[in-house]
Amino acid sequence: MASKVRKIGNSAGVILPKSALAALGVSEGAAVEFVYEPGKVSITPARREVREGWADDFAALAAEGLAVEDREWLEADLTPDSQDEWDAFSEEDMARIEAQLRADGVVKA
Repeated sequence: MASKVRKIGNSAGVILPKSALAALGVSEGAAVEFVYEPGKVSITPARREVREGWADDFAALAAEGLAVEDREWLEADLTPDSQDEWDAFSEEDMARIEAQLRADGVVKA
């Protein structure tokens, strides 16, 4: 596909056809980078900065509000209905277990 260099203000430019933009995966207004090599110039989509656009995305999500399911997850009681096995041991049990582990050399003082 051929094109011509055209005057654009005080500069010169090449108009990229819609198919070229689609092949690059960019749209009008997108940032691109030029790679200069002997006898040719390549155009690639510009790499985005880390977290670029996150603030706008978070603002949009906040404006939408939470879905009912999301709110249920956030408000859910995450405490277990029963004690886990470690909660079943008394202070004396834990002291006895720790003393045994030290005697066996598993835990150092």
